[in-house]
Amino acid sequence: MPHLILISLLFLLICACSDSSSGSSSHEEDPNADTLHVGMIAIPAKSNSTTLGTNEAGSSSETPAMQVSFDYAFSIGKHEVTRKEYAEWTGKDIEKADSLPMTNITYYDAILAANARSKKEKLDTAYSYSKATFVDGNCTSIEALSFFPSSNGYRLPTEAEWVYAAEFGGFTPDGSWNSKNSNDSLHPVCTTESSTTLCDMAGNAMEWVNDWLGNFKDTTIANYIGSPNGGALGERILKGGSYQNKPENMKVYSRGDVYTVTSSTKTNYVGFRLAVGAIPNAQYFNSEGTTNSTIIPVASAQALKSKIGTTHARLAFRDDDLGKIIVIEYACGNNAVFEPKKRGEPYHLTISPNGQWIAYSTQPEGISGFDTLYIQAFNAADTTFFRYKKVSAAEPRWHVTNYTDTSLIFGTSGGNNESDGTFFQEKTYELQFNKKEFGSLTQLFDGSYHGGISYDKNFAVTGSKLLRVHSDDSDTIWYNGEQACNASLSKDSSKRTLFLDFGSETGRKFADENYSAHERILIADSLGKLIQAIPSPDGYAFDHTEWTTNPNLILATLTDSEGRHSKIVLVDIRDSSVLTLVEGNELWHPALWIEQGRNMFPVDTTLSIDSLGVYMLETSNLASRILKVKMDLFWTTRSYAEVIITGSSRSFSGIDPTLISAGYAVNHSYSAQDMAGTEFFISHYYLPHEPKIKTIAIALDIDRWIFTDEDFLELYHSVPGYLYDAHHDFWSDGVPAFMRKYVVDNISPDPNEYGTYAYNRGLYKSHSTGYSENPEVNFSKYNKTSAEYNIQKLCSIIDVARTYGVNVVGIVFPQNPLYISKENIWGRYGPSLSDAKMLLNTLDSIAKVKDNFYILDEYKNGKNDYESEDFANDDHLGLSGAKKLTVRLDSLLLKIQ
Repeated sequence: MPHLILISLLFLLICACSDSSSGSSSHEEDPNADTLHVGMIAIPAKSNSTTLGTNEAGSSSETPAMQVSFDYAFSIGKHEVTRKEYAEWTGKDIEKADSLPMTNITYYDAILAANARSKKEKLDTAYSYSKATFVDGNCTSIEALSFFPSSNGYRLPTEAEWVYAAEFGGFTPDGSWNSKNSNDSLHPVCTTESSTTLCDMAGNAMEWVNDWLGNFKDTTIANYIGSPNGGALGERILKGGSYQNKPENMKVYSRGDVYTVTSSTKTNYVGFRLAVGAIPNAQYFNSEGTTNSTIIPVASAQALKSKIGTTHARLAFRDDDLGKIIVIEYACGNNAVFEPKKRGEPYHLTISPNGQWIAYSTQPEGISGFDTLYIQAFNAADTTFFRYKKVSAAEPRWHVTNYTDTSLIFGTSGGNNESDGTFFQEKTYELQFNKKEFGSLTQLFDGSYHGGISYDKNFAVTGSKLLRVHSDDSDTIWYNGEQACNASLSKDSSKRTLFLDFGSETGRKFADENYSAHERILIADSLGKLIQAIPSPDGYAFDHTEWTTNPNLILATLTDSEGRHSKIVLVDIRDSSVLTLVEGNELWHPALWIEQGRNMFPVDTTLSIDSLGVYMLETSNLASRILKVKMDLFWTTRSYAEVIITGSSRSFSGIDPTLISAGYAVNHSYSAQDMAGTEFFISHYYLPHEPKIKTIAIALDIDRWIFTDEDFLELYHSVPGYLYDAHHDFWSDGVPAFMRKYVVDNISPDPNEYGTYAYNRGLYKSHSTGYSENPEVNFSKYNKTSAEYNIQKLCSIIDVARTYGVNVVGIVFPQNPLYISKENIWGRYGPSLSDAKMLLNTLDSIAKVKDNFYILDEYKNGKNDYESEDFANDDHLGLSGAKKLTVRLDSLLLKIQ
């Protein structure tokens, strides 16, 4: 991870955000010292404001400039947390617990350290969670994480606090530890000449802040604490630049790094500093405006998969405190939370079978009056919506006829149905909705049956005082006329009805125990006979119960002792177990969408659904997320692929498979792929399992040959799918039936991210923004041992390919020519020009003795015809450059094939 090459944020420069000041590290000598919190500097932010972002050239997440005001003061660490402090607070055995900044820690590690310091000083903690997962000493995942802005405990500073502190305490990139003076290493805190009030706000180590990454708006927000979620990627924010960056590239408004930053990211130049101080009336902000939503996804996508058989699922519900629709997308692995723009007051949400639409009515059950039906696009970015006002539409439910015709079934009232006269004045309708328009409206029968209707349309139920049933043109009252509500008809052919009661005599007699209102889910068969009573968890009662498309699972909310709908749960009728999906303040009317045809477990019961084809987890970094898409492509195209492209992000963004005429091509490259990873996938997947393969094109990134297998081993051990494949000898005795389906069913990036990585059969969909006149350098000296390791891997690839009769083309990708002409090094990571010449000569020597190995050098030591507009950044091509290079590669392939 330390050297992960840019992919998702190809265009961001490394950031910096505040003034570094050194001076004395003794807080007694500083007039701004917070005397209650050792090592902290009091920041007088109350009644003041700061500016986040910029109106100048910046990435999409950095524009426009946004004002943030403060209704409070806070304190921030004089310097970055040191290794000594980290060891003292956490109790961890840290090698060299000195005054260097503590780096190689994840966001999760940082907030756990904040909690640890709070506990040591007997303060309330600012973060709570249910479970933390650790890999090699680092926390890589935290479930049910909740941040309490009003806590008086230690925490990470918000981005706004960090920027304001930088303005107050000094942001001096020229006086920082940077690429010009750091000797490519960290330095003890507060050791630059410019350190005065705050140290190392620019340079030394980049710093975690508390916020999720979100977009800005030209407005003013008080007490801003970031986006309510990190979007599809679950992105976090880094500030301040590091010892690797040029001072002129450090900007106070910058928010990221050269790679996508998530909570599980760690690298040797990212650390953190702490803040303390309660934030009153904290405001999140996203494209829909400010929000105080406190939604906490609890169940992981894998936990949900264990119940429904897939991660391709979405949960939508109403946040009743805010009157908003909230959506959780499970397929992308990090339980991304979205807030689609609502049109009316959303109650009784229901998701269309294809997952594209959310429908809802404007009043809850038990309320009489006109209900307006709304249908809107599921995607938060799509503002398409439809409104139906010809008749009242209470509690709509999607209905599909003949597998193609989509409609909505609803009653005209969700009010009290106790009176026959009132009830039968209402109607049950079917409203066609196809091709983005409403169709015919058909009355099905008298009475408002809003609890569901069978596929054959001869059986319907409703509840709201009485449990009424329409069956074969007959209307009856079930449950001995006792009070019932929240009725829902199963979505299979069993015609089972679930409902809640109020501790009635019939229910208590069937359950053989006393219980209070809504403390049992009761299930009746198609004749009205009770067949099951499922108890609520201790201290809770059920509400908003609804069958899912899985015949064994019920979706419900739980109300606590104070009557708050604080949880959404999945109830398994097979064992009455309850899986908590979400926690919050007031969560109403949940709807769970499961992609049709997805919920399929392996036919072979000896195979593990927790490992088979699981190439990405919630905690997966960018490389694994990209590679998950590439493994989908591999298992989909393996029977007919003829040309395989693999390698780092340079080949990922530099070769367009659809422009290759020499054979059906697929780009399997991923960010930060090293030669160890290249050899692994070629030897164990591409060559053994792609019978038509003719040529493999690989990236020859000689400036990255200072690395060996560090990145690959981290990726290989981070998800179970590769280990499981290895345990089964990479399926040398036969690939499991439906392997592609198992792979695709597992966690994937969200559709937008997925499309970026899968574009044109695996080309990264970047853009040509040009290379810089002041290129960023991550120079490392030539290492003979590492270089020989990479040369050995290359030879191994060539030799094993030869046994399959396959050619190998090694491609030297172009980079910014200023690396050579201005910086006097060969590429972004080095090496020196003399060492590069030696490595290139070695490649030529290999090509002379290996008759299936060819070299396509498109860099030519900077003397090529690639213009700035062909590049996405200093060392990656954009789409125009990829087109130019691919045409030349295709010409070579046609010759050698």
